[in-house]
Amino acid sequence: MTEDFEVGLRAAVATDAAALLQLGAQLQDESAFVVIDANGHPPTVAEEAEAITQLNSSGTNLIVVATVAEKLVGLVTITETDPQRGELGIAVLSAYQGLGLGTALMDVAVEWLQTQSHLNHLWLTVNVHNQRAVRLYHRQGFHVTQTDHDLLTMEH
Repeated sequence: MTEDFEVGLRAAVATDAAALLQLGAQLQDESAFVVIDANGHPPTVAEEAEAITQLNSSGTNLIVVATVAEKLVGLVTITETDPQRGELGIAVLSAYQGLGLGTALMDVAVEWLQTQSHLNHLWLTVNVHNQRAVRLYHRQGFHVTQTDHDLLTMEH
């Protein structure tokens, strides 16, 4: 599918806001494993643009997008949860899974943690039945720290 198109990874920018909101909605529609917390209402494009700018300039938060032919097809986010730790979220549209984009996004997130972030650790929650994601997280150095019913908490 991607042979004819350029695949890219880059930090999200404010002008991605509308496409990022659309990507989030599509990811949530495609998978029961993707949960996007909009605090009860989706942000406006202007609110999303402002959030992207603030998050990527903070040193403790990150939004990186995967693109194919300039279309947003995946993302990885890191959100500071306390001064030492950030929560990682990652998702790739189903049509683009299995192409290595998830691994590439994780590589960017881990490198950012180690070289640019003020954080020391990443954590995430994943449904135990999402075995593709669990395997990816293990390969990236995450380990299970807690199990609660169908959810695993993993840390790096």
